Amino acid sequence: MSVGQPLLIEKLDDKHSDSFLIARTISKLEENKCLALICNLSNSPVNLNKNMSLVQISPIQSSLVQNVNNVSTSKVEKQIDWATQIDLSHLKDEQKLKVMDLLSKYNSVFAQDIDELGVCDLIKHEIHLTDQIPTRQKPYNRVPYNLKHEMKKQINVLLVAGIIQPSKSPFCAPVLLVKKADNSYRLVADLRKLNSKTIPDNFPLPNLTEMIDGLSGAKYFSTLDLTSGFYQMVMHPDHTKHTTIATEFGLYEYKRLPFGLKNASASFQ
Repeated sequence: MSVGQPLLIEKLDDKHSDSFLIARTISKLEENKCLALICNLSNSPVNLNKNMSLVQISPIQSSLVQNVNNVSTSKVEKQIDWATQIDLSHLKDEQKLKVMDLLSKYNSVFAQDIDELGVCDLIKHEIHLTDQIPTRQKPYNRVPYNLKHEMKKQINVLLVAGIIQPSKSPFCAPVLLVKKADNSYRLVADLRKLNSKTIPDNFPLPNLTEMIDGLSGAKYFSTLDLTSGFYQMVMHPDHTKHTTIATEFGLYEYKRLPFGLKNASASFQ
């Protein structure tokens, strides 16, 4: 093999799959060395002994490398099978077609996963405190071992979706996993200590009676529910530090409006 030749790096076997993973990737031979990407799956250091056989290396043609790197960045149009998602049995056939056409036309506005949520930055939520002494609270008892993976998964979901980011803030609030009705889990921040120092925003909520009166004469009624509505609003960049949460995997702060935060409903209105 010559210097600079592209090489395919693959794991040798599954012997160590419980402790670390080896990425299937392409590297180049430089000074009799090539780069392998290894991910530690545990919370402890992993020692790799000298002359330990971990990967198998195969030389590849340069043309293949070019094909691998030419990845299309065009966005694939989102498709939703509305026929299996909603019940239109109460409508006439003509009405069903109109509804299906309307939904298909606006496929892009419906979020099926948290990383598809839209963002409204017209209002950036601010947190005004009675004083600037950071609120700190110790994390709750350690997460049960059988839920550690779930906790890490929930954090990664929020990171990928851009809802939280790593933090170095002096503020600190604990988190816990709450089981939902469908037996899945939600990561919840206990922001009560922060809320106790937050100056209330007395923004008036709409009067329900007046809203109902405004529907007088209408023939068609529908309801639209914003998926994780608070997560579609942004925090003011100067105030994200107040929302820092502590986990055994590190500190994170909210870039979007977290649930349970005082004045969140006022900003949302």
